[in-house]
Amino acid sequence: LARKPVVAVAVPAPVEQDVAAAKQKKPKSKAPSAPSAPAVPTNGAASLKELDVAIGTSLDGLKERLFRLELRRQAGTISEEEYALERASTEKVLRDLVRG
Repeated sequence: LARKPVVAVAVPAPVEQDVAAAKQKKPKSKAPSAPSAPAVPTNGAASLKELDVAIGTSLDGLKERLFRLELRRQAGTISEEEYALERASTEKVLRDLVRG
């Protein structure tokens, strides 16, 4: 099913009306308002997860991940088994990035 494309055109309001409305209104002094709270996403866990995924799959994130993994291995804070699993996971991410 094909639809006919519809073009919407915005028409600016006449200037005379805007000028007349501005002259009629008296400037009001605003009382200082309390600073508004920063916008918080409605689903923080989901947005943090998405951000973590985006950072984790970037090349800089991959470099940082490999660096930390090697530091943990040299410091002896990671078992060889866990190191192998993390390294394999990181290599998979690298292959996926190279493939595009």
